[in-house]
Amino acid sequence: MIVVLLGFAVWAIVSNRHGLAEAVRQMQPWALGVTFVPAVGAMVVSLFVWRELMSDLGFRLPVPAAARIFFISQLGKYVPGSLWSILTQIELSRDHQIPKRTNVTVGALAIAVSITTGLSLGALLLPFAGAETIHRYWWIMLIIPVFLGILHPRILGPALNFGLRLIRREPLPRTPSWPGLSRVAGLQLVVWSMLGLQVWVLLLGLGVPAGRSLAVAIGGYALAYGLGQLAIGLPAGAGVREAALTAALSTVVSPAEALTVALLARGTLTVVDLSMAGLQYVIGVRARWATDADAA
Repeated sequence: MIVVLLGFAVWAIVSNRHGLAEAVRQMQPWALGVTFVPAVGAMVVSLFVWRELMSDLGFRLPVPAAARIFFISQLGKYVPGSLWSILTQIELSRDHQIPKRTNVTVGALAIAVSITTGLSLGALLLPFAGAETIHRYWWIMLIIPVFLGILHPRILGPALNFGLRLIRREPLPRTPSWPGLSRVAGLQLVVWSMLGLQVWVLLLGLGVPAGRSLAVAIGGYALAYGLGQLAIGLPAGAGVREAALTAALSTVVSPAEALTVALLARGTLTVVDLSMAGLQYVIGVRARWATDADAA
């Protein structure tokens, strides 16, 4: 499974290699290096989003164990379909006696919280993205209240258990709580801010004024990623995310430069995903070797 996921993630870079190569040539070298700092930071905070959701449902994992499960499973988002990350988490969680229903619930909640906070932050900062972006994406104002209502604990818990009963599964031992969901939402907003900073650094690399582009970068990326997650079936929201981000960034740079930033942002995040997953895989292999050596 890991080999298949790795293949799709590598293909995401290879299939866009010409566009990425051209984008790299247009960018200041310092920006290409600095942009990895907030990208890595965002992925680390994303780990704690997932771990906090798991803890709120009654399974608090040590950080090393959570990191192995989360970072390797992130390669699943590069495979067409929306379930591969969750399926990978189920496989990697077996040693920790986490029920499948809990993994599925955490995976679905992570997506729902990500979309809700991303669209909400994007909507809040839409005025900075220009009239064209507002005209194109005004409808997200209509779906944000729907997601907020679904995530209300008094609705969410019974709805999750009702769904589990329909598929003849046991109810959750614990349902999501207000404090837990509040912490998760706060952490996810940090993730969006750091991913927006990743885009902002790339804009600075094109010579865009810092103050003018910060709100556009953060709001535009949160909006674009949220819309990409709504595009079920597309690997990592391919195409949808770039189109939305390009539209938002076109208020501070030309459309061609906006597309350059969008491609580099995706390429950077893909490299970070591959690096994090590879690191955790190597750590896991070395731990197994050490265990086998001690047993011998």
